Amino acid sequence: MSAPHRLNLTRLGWGLAVPILFLSLVGMAAIHASDRSVKRGDDASGHVPLADVNWVGKARDAIGQLTLRQALYLLSGAGLMFAVTRPSYRRIGERAYLIYWAVVALLVMLVVDKYGLIDFPFIARQNNTFRWINLRLFSIQPSEFMKLALVLALARYLRFRKSFRTWPGLIPPFLLTLLPMALILKQPDLGTLLMLLPVLFAMLFVAGARLWHLATIVGLGLATLPLFYYSGMEDYQKKRIQIVFRQNTADERWQRSFGYQLRQSKIALGMGRVAGQGYREGVFVEYELLPEQQNDFIFAIVGNQWGLVGCLLVILAYVVIVVCGLEVALVTNDPFGRLLAVGIVVMIVAQALLNICMTMGLAPITGMPLPFVSAGGSSAWANFLAMGLLVNVAQRRPMLIGRPPFKHEEEA
Repeated sequence: MSAPHRLNLTRLGWGLAVPILFLSLVGMAAIHASDRSVKRGDDASGHVPLADVNWVGKARDAIGQLTLRQALYLLSGAGLMFAVTRPSYRRIGERAYLIYWAVVALLVMLVVDKYGLIDFPFIARQNNTFRWINLRLFSIQPSEFMKLALVLALARYLRFRKSFRTWPGLIPPFLLTLLPMALILKQPDLGTLLMLLPVLFAMLFVAGARLWHLATIVGLGLATLPLFYYSGMEDYQKKRIQIVFRQNTADERWQRSFGYQLRQSKIALGMGRVAGQGYREGVFVEYELLPEQQNDFIFAIVGNQWGLVGCLLVILAYVVIVVCGLEVALVTNDPFGRLLAVGIVVMIVAQALLNICMTMGLAPITGMPLPFVSAGGSSAWANFLAMGLLVNVAQRRPMLIGRPPFKHEEEA
């Protein structure tokens, strides 16, 4: 039986707070640097004169509306992270399926509203996408929470089972993954869609699924990609994939029409060089030359402002999260806790890799935020909740008597 839970900042689990804090501060600085609502003071330096009687309003203007909103998201996210460490992760795991189906229900509502079956007044439509539920004070994006809900559901299903080592036994975990994927595809949200499969395969691998089963499924999936490309994707999504292969084309019309965002992203990164343009310096933050620079392409702003050094430090922060997360998984003997830790690590690192590669032209533009850095509430809250669960596992490491988790009879 595990010892009573105490908040212990010396445990490696809370060592995750250092890279998370660093990434959050970098994100805040990058958002502030490119926040067009920020107004400069009389000396054109952003300094608020002390003699100004309206110093509260001036300070608010200096911070910026987007920056202030992101600060509230991060503070509330940190509160969620702390709150989710209080109950045992095993108690939360008992409600894994309930959480999963609750998020699926939200995804169904979005699809139902999109096709006009029921007109929900709280569904927010933006640029022909149906991803957000408007709660007046803020909006939530259910697909962001689906990542964590899927990790919980898969960890719950796989924790003691051996059936997934057979072909029929692989059907339930794949159905748990394909159902939200189908719903998210209809929103559409290709970025989140791509995140769910790496989580599934990583958790199946750690649980002990047969490698040749997984390799066969991957091979079949790759074989069906052309069919998915031609029949399952919208024209603008196809263009985003084509951009990766045609980003160096000499066709100026193509570059202006479809490759503009990626071209601007690479220019912003290149202009940063080694040490960067300097905080709030350079044409990109002054004239907002990069679309979605606070969200999907914020890594380009980091590179533009702080250069290669800033980019490497951001990548290093994610490496620390991976190392800490894998340490938690390796030391934890509880099968559910180990699967939960692995799923969360893969969830975070897959998002970061896709976003960074997308920014540099190594992956299609999919609308994937950079964890803890990009602006947005749902992404920040989902990632903070995930980190809270990882800390929860780290601080409640039960020592079980018996063989290690997922060691099967034929291997014993």
